[in-house]
Amino acid sequence: MTDEFLIKEIKEHQDDYSLRELIDRHSGIYVAMIKRYGQKYLTETQLNDLMDEKDFNIYSAAIEFDETKSKFSTYLANRTKYNCLTNKTINKKNSKIVNFEEIEFEKESKDLNPHDASSEKEFLKKICFLIEKHEDPRVTQIFNERYFCNDNGKLKSWKEISSKMNLSIQGCIDIHNRTIEQFKKKIKNDPITF
Repeated sequence: MTDEFLIKEIKEHQDDYSLRELIDRHSGIYVAMIKRYGQKYLTETQLNDLMDEKDFNIYSAAIEFDETKSKFSTYLANRTKYNCLTNKTINKKNSKIVNFEEIEFEKESKDLNPHDASSEKEFLKKICFLIEKHEDPRVTQIFNERYFCNDNGKLKSWKEISSKMNLSIQGCIDIHNRTIEQFKKKIKNDPITF
């Protein structure tokens, strides 16, 4: 069976066997591109997330693939490379904006506090306040699960969070990223008091 046949089955019939076969065939390309373009520039958390999202990203690539323009393996490789480079650019642009991945937290009673007592601590208290008071209760749960509920000091994977919340991995990531964008606007419009 060709890639084109498998992709047609996925698009037209949501065929699980075809999707599994396509994932098995192209996981190596996906992982190789992440290692090549992600290892130097992305955080460990971002790399883990991209690995967790492998099956979903291959599925998304299949749904959006146009066989008249390239081979699927080329399309997937370019798409994965672009994803890594986009994350790298976002890291550079937002180095001063809410980078939870690189900050250690601890939870004392119901207050979320970073270890470091500094102006950054005040900033993060405000962010934590926004998380806890967010109108969507899923936001509080996603951020708490992601950043504050692991005893080993590591971030909880999107796979674990999505399973616990009974949402898709991409659904959790979308809620998380949308909330980060809201926080950026809030901080930009009112940097001192929320």
